[in-house]
Amino acid sequence: MAAEGNPESYKLLTEESIRAALESDRGPEAELLSWKIQDFTKKGDNYACFVTSVQVRFRLGGEEEERATSYVAKLNPRRANEGLNEMIGKIFYREGTVFTKVIPAMNQILSRLGCPPIAVAKCFFCSLEESKEVLILEDLRPRGFKMWDRRRGIDATHARLVLQEIGRFHAASLLLESELPGKDILRTYSLDDHFMSSETTKKTFSEMASCQLEGTAHILEKIPKYERVCQWLHKTKDEYMDMFIEMLDPANYKPPFFVLNHGDCWNNNLLFRYDDTGSPVQVMLVDLQVVRKVSPALDLNYFLYSSFNGPVRKQNLEEFLKVYHDAFCHVMSTGGFEQPFSVDQLRDEFRDKMLFGCLSGMMLIPIVLSEDEDVVDFDVKSDEDMEKFKKDRQKVLLDMSQREDGMLKPRLFDMLDEMIEFGIIS
Repeated sequence: MAAEGNPESYKLLTEESIRAALESDRGPEAELLSWKIQDFTKKGDNYACFVTSVQVRFRLGGEEEERATSYVAKLNPRRANEGLNEMIGKIFYREGTVFTKVIPAMNQILSRLGCPPIAVAKCFFCSLEESKEVLILEDLRPRGFKMWDRRRGIDATHARLVLQEIGRFHAASLLLESELPGKDILRTYSLDDHFMSSETTKKTFSEMASCQLEGTAHILEKIPKYERVCQWLHKTKDEYMDMFIEMLDPANYKPPFFVLNHGDCWNNNLLFRYDDTGSPVQVMLVDLQVVRKVSPALDLNYFLYSSFNGPVRKQNLEEFLKVYHDAFCHVMSTGGFEQPFSVDQLRDEFRDKMLFGCLSGMMLIPIVLSEDEDVVDFDVKSDEDMEKFKKDRQKVLLDMSQREDGMLKPRLFDMLDEMIEFGIIS
């Protein structure tokens, strides 16, 4: 869902919101002198929300010197599709709530325990008014954070940083929940309404997912090895959304595998900082718009089957699970809790949830590998638009599978081979 900027989106940024963000960042004495919008993302980077930046000139009280800073702004892209617009309102509420309430509460506990805060940008302004949603966040680029090339599979060094931070995030959610009066993080912060709960949204995404799976089947249909995978895809394409939503339903989970997930942990939503030798030393989690409370294995499967080349994932899986488990248990033990599950139990849970990784991977891998010409507008306005979208999307998938770079097929094949090996597809 490539979210392009439009005049209505830009209008959501006002002088009042910029001034509020500046004062939250630099204090009440900060005087706003000027500001301007400066786009910095490229086609294929933005999806549900439109992301831009704001360049700000300001002066601190009593000083003559002008100063400069910048912020990242996430804006409602004001789509025409009713289902997408409804979903966008819900995900903005989730992200705004997580940034302004959940993460600060987690970090208060972590600070008390002497642990580092959760690695996310600071939020300086949040407006959740319907159709006028705006988040103004810390710009992490001046601190050296940048996106990994999404078309390259994440390597083991980067993966360890991500898995450590996801483990800390999951554990911190349990520490927070243990201190809530009702011991229920979803109800306390009104996060129990699923972002795809409406029939309109479900219908839109069901058709999009169906055509994606059908396009994958077309890529595989001439390869005898994948005949039963094709049969499974044709059967699954009409059941995809029901299967996906069932796996996201908190009612289907219970402790010890029941934590707050990032929900959208793939390489487009990760920023890394590097040392002088070019080695990654820190990660930042971005895009907290589909946070949900489910099994930690969903975050792990989503990450490992969307953002890796198969050999890196398969050769390092045991280590990856241990890295995650160590980080998770460190936070839990520091908070005075016993280890809730072993690495062996985590491995079993990961394999039990591999179907989620497979369904997520088939949707995300083509997006990860997309070039500018592969980005199809998801903002369908009518049934005719949807039919055109389906044809365009399936053509893109076939074109990508036939490119000389040969990137799409190996990613898909490696994932599907693992699904066959572990009996997920039979």
